[in-house]
Amino acid sequence: MADLKARRDAYRATVVFRLGCAAGAGVKWRRTTVPTLESAAAIRALAGRMGVDIDGWLVDDAGATELERCEGRWRPAVQALASPARVGEVPTMEESLAAFVRHVMPMERAVRTRRKYATHRLTVLTWAVWKGVLASLLPMSTDALRAFIWDALAFESTVSVLKHCVNAIKAWHRRLGMPVPADGPGEYRRLTNCLARFQGTPRRLIFPIHARAVRLLLLLPVPEHAACGGAQGGCRTCIVFLFRWRDCLLAAVATLSCSRCEEAGALQACDLWVDFDLEAGYQRWAGGAALNVKIRKNDSFRQGHQPRLGVPKDPRLHVVQQLLAFMRAVGNGPRPGCTKRAEPQCPCPVCPPLFPRSVDRGRVFDLSRLPTAAEASAMVVRALGHIGFNTALFSGISARRGGLSTAIEAGVPEAILWMQSGHAQDVAARRYVRLGSPKLLYRTW
Repeated sequence: MADLKARRDAYRATVVFRLGCAAGAGVKWRRTTVPTLESAAAIRALAGRMGVDIDGWLVDDAGATELERCEGRWRPAVQALASPARVGEVPTMEESLAAFVRHVMPMERAVRTRRKYATHRLTVLTWAVWKGVLASLLPMSTDALRAFIWDALAFESTVSVLKHCVNAIKAWHRRLGMPVPADGPGEYRRLTNCLARFQGTPRRLIFPIHARAVRLLLLLPVPEHAACGGAQGGCRTCIVFLFRWRDCLLAAVATLSCSRCEEAGALQACDLWVDFDLEAGYQRWAGGAALNVKIRKNDSFRQGHQPRLGVPKDPRLHVVQQLLAFMRAVGNGPRPGCTKRAEPQCPCPVCPPLFPRSVDRGRVFDLSRLPTAAEASAMVVRALGHIGFNTALFSGISARRGGLSTAIEAGVPEAILWMQSGHAQDVAARRYVRLGSPKLLYRTW
């Protein structure tokens, strides 16, 4: 670790020296594996002094476009963007192309991917300053790419980080219409295979949430004590119970629906569609519900998804009834003027979150803002602590992993399971499966 720190310090000192005394103490660094400048301003100034054009590397497309910020209401957004400055004016070909490049082209990748790619491009620029090769960086040759990878390995960069860097470099060259490094037939695959051969390691051990844990989450004991004002009257015991109940319900719902934490956290009260299948004429499924997941990570076409919550044999485990009771206790039920059934792909402007955040040091619920993915993940882990589990080897991914693993152990066919999980590819889904029971193996032999 001491050698790695010394290497980082030497790297940063060389970069600051090459940037010049004007950068000096104003240089700030990001928290990345390979040392990366916080801003490209100093690099831009250096390139200007050298007479080097690096503007192609510095185009910022990391932010959400207007069509992404509209969250599904794209028709009025496009109309507003396409309206000419003067009535009757015909936009030129160049103006229409510029609008497409600005508003549509960035969406070939998700916002989070674009942010990562912007950081990786800045990493490459910082490396070019360190090497003194800024003038020959664009276009980047395959040899320069290999040299960058070798230097990044010295900072203990993992395969996933290096693949992201390479993908960012290749994608940006395509965006600029320049020759792409490592773009020959099979060249990218051979490159990543070389890295994986000596860096391959088992995945980090994270336990799935199994069926017994879900039962315990739904059997959270209700506090029993003499007459008090309850949560509405400020009873601290009742308030603490409501926050624990919220955590347990989110963990149970995310597991049963095989959802990611960001998807469960993004649910609003009006996204719980009770008797969804009964309304379609399926009498057998009365009492169940569908969850309206507006968009999932791999849902690039915003088609949405409706995983189901069923009715158990034990009424104490009826998660739909518990969700309705929780909404009555907290007051976060659907509001008048809800637009969800008319626009299921869009956030409702009036309804509160299904699993609201806690604010004011855990004393009140915040019904105005949805929890983030990190906050929803923390709720899942806390929920397991509420029922007595050691949470050291659990994380937010345990919910989705547990739902898929439990279904596979129960013999659910993969083609049916993907209707619940929303997966489109078997390979991607199987990465979540962690079988905790050897029953299937013993049945085979």
